[in-house]
Amino acid sequence: MEQESTKRDLGLVVILAVLLAAGSLAHNFWFDRNLTRAHASALAVQRQLGSLEIALSDLRAAETGYLAAGQNPDFWMRRATEISEGISSTVAAARETVVTAEARAHLDAVSTALGSLMAIDARARTQVQADQRLLAGDIVLTEGLDDAQRIATELAGARTAESLAATANVVQVGRLRFGLNALGALLTLALVWFAARRSAAPQTAASSAAQTAQMLRDLPPPVKAAAGAAAAVTRPIVTAPVAPQPSVNLPDAAELCVDLARVMDTRDIPTLLERAASVLGAKGLIVWMADGGGASLRPSLTHGYPDRVITRLETLEIAAENVTSLAFRSMRPQVMNGAAAGSAGAVAVPLITAAGCTGVLSAETRESKPAAETIAVARILAAQFATLIAPGETEAPRAVAEA
Repeated sequence: MEQESTKRDLGLVVILAVLLAAGSLAHNFWFDRNLTRAHASALAVQRQLGSLEIALSDLRAAETGYLAAGQNPDFWMRRATEISEGISSTVAAARETVVTAEARAHLDAVSTALGSLMAIDARARTQVQADQRLLAGDIVLTEGLDDAQRIATELAGARTAESLAATANVVQVGRLRFGLNALGALLTLALVWFAARRSAAPQTAASSAAQTAQMLRDLPPPVKAAAGAAAAVTRPIVTAPVAPQPSVNLPDAAELCVDLARVMDTRDIPTLLERAASVLGAKGLIVWMADGGGASLRPSLTHGYPDRVITRLETLEIAAENVTSLAFRSMRPQVMNGAAAGSAGAVAVPLITAAGCTGVLSAETRESKPAAETIAVARILAAQFATLIAPGETEAPRAVAEA
């Protein structure tokens, strides 16, 4: 009965772990999509405001055109009118596109200054038609200068306001993403710890019962009879099983997951890789990445191997028969036990993202037979590294430490 309850609890833990992993992939995909959309929207606004600055320069050039001797004033007047109307319509469209009230206020000021500038332009045109080009030039180049500068200043203010708003939005989304990733990692570690405790309890109880039975069989007949009589009249004493010491340091693993979730600079990855090796109790650690064609794996990040070993590392064919290639093909963890007691074992865990399997995290463990906790924590760390290393990267830093 107790074994059935333990199996039922472990099955529930596995289901919860799968749901957490699926939720982590889903919310990371959602964050990536929203950030891409926000970036595209901010870029479109910046281009729209930049086109207004160019149009303002074209307007001033058209005004200078109908002032110059030997030019056709009617052509340049029509040109100035077209440009001013285009600026006015673009400002109206940009006012509906920007996301901040400050940027809208700047665009309202642009519309006001543009109206004043075109009123001055109308006066200058009247003087040109009266063949008073010098007076018209004084009106355009002197009186219209303040309004033109004001338009340029307000456009720059609108661009700055939108840029600051976009940056603040990216920071806010990044903080929310970090919090959710850290929470998911901690919950997963808690489930791993609970599963380890539940799976160890029946084994310990069964071992204790077997030892007691063997001791009773080895007793002399008179003592065995007395012990049987005592057991018949005495209430059995049940000793609480002692949980085995976990093979990995779960608090260190939790801290590492938190630091992996908030890494901002790739120069921090070598230190994190060294800590990952310490958490897993690994002699060496390699992050393999798939090449562009998806036919082979290459070492991208390493720790725990001398320089001469790293230089001899070659690519692995994905179709080859080894635990690393098999982990990539099957997208499931693979384990290789040591050849003898005391020899090193190996664990290979796939790096899985929303786009599929992008690489493998392989570790040479100090345990001849890697424990279940080691494999589970290796999967958690692989999920964190998968979000840090893009599939297309070709020059990743290596953390090389002496064994």
